[in-house]
Amino acid sequence: MRLRHSAILTSTCLALWALTGCSTPPSGNAPAAAQAETPVPTAGDHEVLPSERLTDRLLTADDLGPGYTARPAATTGSPEASVEGCPQLEQLGSTADNPYAMFPNQGKRVFTGPGGTQLTEELYSAPPKDLSAGAGRIMTAMGACPSYQLVTATTVADVHTQTVPVPRLGDERWGQALTVTADGRHTIVQQTVIRDGAVLLVVSGSPAEVTVHAQTALAKATAH
Repeated sequence: MRLRHSAILTSTCLALWALTGCSTPPSGNAPAAAQAETPVPTAGDHEVLPSERLTDRLLTADDLGPGYTARPAATTGSPEASVEGCPQLEQLGSTADNPYAMFPNQGKRVFTGPGGTQLTEELYSAPPKDLSAGAGRIMTAMGACPSYQLVTATTVADVHTQTVPVPRLGDERWGQALTVTADGRHTIVQQTVIRDGAVLLVVSGSPAEVTVHAQTALAKATAH
C-alpha cells in the first residue's frame, strides 16, 4: 500500500529523518484507546475555527525557548512510503494521502530544536463529534499492530508501537510512542493527540519534548 508522508506517519517520518536524513520530516501493543473525561458535545457547543485562526494559535520558536527555529511545513513533494505488515494501517492509508484531511480547517508548523531534534505541531478544527470519531479511528489504526515496516525508496524501517499515557488535558486524548529502527540505528518518537472542544492538537517529537510542550501548545490553541 502506497501512501505519502502525511499526518498518519508524522511520528515515523520524524524518526526516519533523525536516523537517515529522510526528506521533509513531517497499550503495550493494544490499539491506542481514547482517554475521555466528558461526553462528546454536540457541534453547536463549540466554535469551529478557520485555518487562519488555527495558524495564529500554533506555537512559535519564542514559545519553545532558546535553540528552536520554525520552518514552514512542506505541502508538496513528499516522497511515497509503503506500510507493510499492518492491514489496519494500510487500509486507513488507502482512503486518502492524509486521513486528517477530512478536517479542512488546519494549521501545521515544524520546529528544529537543540541538537537537530524535530518537533511538529498540527491543529485541526471541526465539530467535536467529527473530531472525536476521526481521531479515534486514526489512532486505533496506528496502534492496531505491535510492529510493521515503513518502506521508502531508500530506507526500510522497522516500527514498533506502544500506547503511552497522556496527562489529563482536554476532553479526549491519545498517546503513542514509536520505536523506529533503520540502518542499524533506532530512535523513539512520541505522538500526543488531544481534543479540546472543536480543536484537535497533534504534537510529535521526542518523548521529552512532547511532554514539555504539549500543555503549552494546548493552552495557546484553545485560548479565547
